[in-house]
Amino acid sequence: MDRHLAKRVLTSALLLQVPMLAKAETSIFNSFEKVSVLATQNKFEGAVRINDISRKNGGDLYALDLAKPLPLTFIKAKPKSGKVKIISVNLITDKSERIIVKAFNGVTISDNDKELSSENLNSASLISAIEIQAEAMGGSAVLDFNAISTQEAPKLALRESGNSPVPPGNDNGSSCNKKFDAVLKEKLDIVQLWASRAEGSTQGSWQEKYATKEFNKFVADFIVTLKADKTTFASTDYTLTLLNFFAERHNSSRADGALEQGYKLMADETFDVFMLSLQSDQICRPVTSESLIKIALDFQKRQEANKPDSRARKLYESMIAKIGKLIPTHYRRELTAKNLSFRAADSEGYKNHKLFVTSKAESFLKGTYQEMSLSAYGIAEQALLREVKDLNNEQTYQLIVEFQTKYNDTANYPQEVMLKYLTILSEHSNFLKLNQRM
Repeated sequence: MDRHLAKRVLTSALLLQVPMLAKAETSIFNSFEKVSVLATQNKFEGAVRINDISRKNGGDLYALDLAKPLPLTFIKAKPKSGKVKIISVNLITDKSERIIVKAFNGVTISDNDKELSSENLNSASLISAIEIQAEAMGGSAVLDFNAISTQEAPKLALRESGNSPVPPGNDNGSSCNKKFDAVLKEKLDIVQLWASRAEGSTQGSWQEKYATKEFNKFVADFIVTLKADKTTFASTDYTLTLLNFFAERHNSSRADGALEQGYKLMADETFDVFMLSLQSDQICRPVTSESLIKIALDFQKRQEANKPDSRARKLYESMIAKIGKLIPTHYRRELTAKNLSFRAADSEGYKNHKLFVTSKAESFLKGTYQEMSLSAYGIAEQALLREVKDLNNEQTYQLIVEFQTKYNDTANYPQEVMLKYLTILSEHSNFLKLNQRM
């Protein structure tokens, strides 16, 4: 009897525990659910739709303004319809700094693909705008764009064409806008009208003479309009389109004829205005040294596509050389504005030194990379002179060991730069500071 009684008691105890186990399991699940909800709540998402993505080669620049600058963790994109090539995406901070979104560099997505997400941006910088260079591929396309923040939902607004951001304190009135693009296009259409009439006339006829006279008159009018306002520039995309068009027409027009000379003149003047705008304090299109390299490389491809003795090849060669000389100056400005530490500047110097060493001897970039490397190393040297004062003897010695090794590695490091580092480090000591404290 005692055995039976014990079994009944044990069975009752187990039955009582089952609801408790179930309750504990539910409690664990609810706890996990709460954590998941909290994690979701920490991600706020804002969205905007870009209709009628441009189908022209190279696309268009679409700027999304945030109503309130926020740190962003991710951005996402997916075509609502059609196929879109996203050429580049840049985040613009409230301090007018640019952050490149690597995952969106030169990718093509369609409405059948999954949503494209950026890398983890993981930046404390406050983002005030997002710039998207995009092109519709093969037909009309609409792009949905989302931004995610851990603070609050970003309120995105597509900026109207021609309205460019003006960093605080830099309102100098300069602008790049599509309204000016349209003005130049109207002027060029008239030039093209008289060019086609001159080309379609019998050589030496009265019709040709009259059409040529009008062509030259409207070429001059185009150039006057281009240069009239020192604070207004055509957009970068349209400027490059013009330069490539003028080069092609200069190349295909009859040699030594008025049309060939007219297109050459428009190419030269347009390029000169473009270069002046890059070197001025204009704020409508902050063109980086990296983007200048891309422009020059595109010109180089077009140059190589033409015959060695062609007029277009010589024109591109001239433009490439001038941009190549400007890039190091742009690069120095960028580095100076960033106020880099010794390590950061030294890394920039090494990166460009490797590019210099590996570039082909005939490439315009070889000399450009060399100058960029020297600029970065120069800034690193100045930073080391500042920072070495805060190093103790052990830290100084370890740096000497590191750069002595690099000084001996002549294949990968410039000896003259490593020698400057070593000289600065070897002359530093905390001994005098210790004596003064005693």
